[in-house]
Amino acid sequence: MKAGRMVLLLTLQFTAMLAPPFSAPAPARGDMPHAVRQESGQHRRAASQIPSRTRPQMPLPPDAQIPRAAKATAQVASGAVPLAPQRTDMLGSDDWRLKVAAAAVTNTDMVLLGDIAVPLGAVSPEMWESLRMKELWPAPPEEGKPLQVNRSRLSQALRQSLGNGTAGRCILPTSLVIQRGGVVFREDALRSYVIKSLAPQLAAMPGDAELHDFRLPEYIFLAHSGQRIQLEPGKLAPGRIALRFAVQEADGSTLRRVAGMANLLLWVTVPAAARPLDKNDSLSPQGITFMRVNAAQLRDLPWDGQGGPWRLTRSIATGEPIFRNDLVSELMIRRGDVVNLVYSRGNVRMNTRGEALVDGEPGAGIAVRNLQTKKQVYGIVRNGSTVEVH
Repeated sequence: MKAGRMVLLLTLQFTAMLAPPFSAPAPARGDMPHAVRQESGQHRRAASQIPSRTRPQMPLPPDAQIPRAAKATAQVASGAVPLAPQRTDMLGSDDWRLKVAAAAVTNTDMVLLGDIAVPLGAVSPEMWESLRMKELWPAPPEEGKPLQVNRSRLSQALRQSLGNGTAGRCILPTSLVIQRGGVVFREDALRSYVIKSLAPQLAAMPGDAELHDFRLPEYIFLAHSGQRIQLEPGKLAPGRIALRFAVQEADGSTLRRVAGMANLLLWVTVPAAARPLDKNDSLSPQGITFMRVNAAQLRDLPWDGQGGPWRLTRSIATGEPIFRNDLVSELMIRRGDVVNLVYSRGNVRMNTRGEALVDGEPGAGIAVRNLQTKKQVYGIVRNGSTVEVH
């Protein structure tokens, strides 16, 4: 009995190994390629969040990659598979490509080549007019519901609709997200919108401000033309700035928010040391120059070049910016300084010597010890050597 069960089990295992792997039938010409719906509440779902249908596969023998590699090489040589993305300026004078967008919308029952691609290189208007009207597959059934098509399915659908020659000239994205109706804002449009929206604030900043190194969503879909994208206000400061796009309904309610980022480069002209300056040196015009620097690299507020006379509170190397905290007034009294203590009462005026117990600038009240009586009094700083007591 046990031997019979063992034979039956081995037979079933061997039969399973001979069975071919399951594969979905290829779509016929004009059929919609296998796609995954993207929820309208998100501009793009992560790959781990998108359900997909996978085929059960048997383990390959060690030498299986050899014929597969040869087949792939033959397909590339014959134009049966799309070429890798190429720079437009690298195309020959008579060469051309079709660049397929990562996101697109269609307003017809069939997705047209012109809905998802733009021509690059030597494509005549007549040729593009003929190509852009070619029907590819049926549009998504529901309006405002994006569907995602992966690169493999997209390549297969283009070959079936356009033929290997034209499909081989297509530059494909990792995936294509297509929506019926509505509007799609791609990354370049979002970048232009950010620059235009922040232009007044950038113009009001000191120096020359510019935005670069954008990190924006690849695309944002709107379900219908009544919806809009609003850039929410945020703090602008040199360095990395956070951007937040709000997708709003026609009534002004916010449906979702999408994050982005950019780098704000602010060039300002600041005073700097024209030569090495030592601590307690008097700051003179000969020791000052002006330099254009990136404000993000300034560790403190720079001196505005006004006021004085000034004395340095630290040593400054050549070319190093001069900050406000690096300077104190030469008219300032420092703790421990011996000052002229003036008593003024009506027509009576007496002078004596005193010791400043705290720092004080002109106009400030400080404590002073009368060196003759050893008593502490309070007076007003008049200059770098005089304190007046009323």
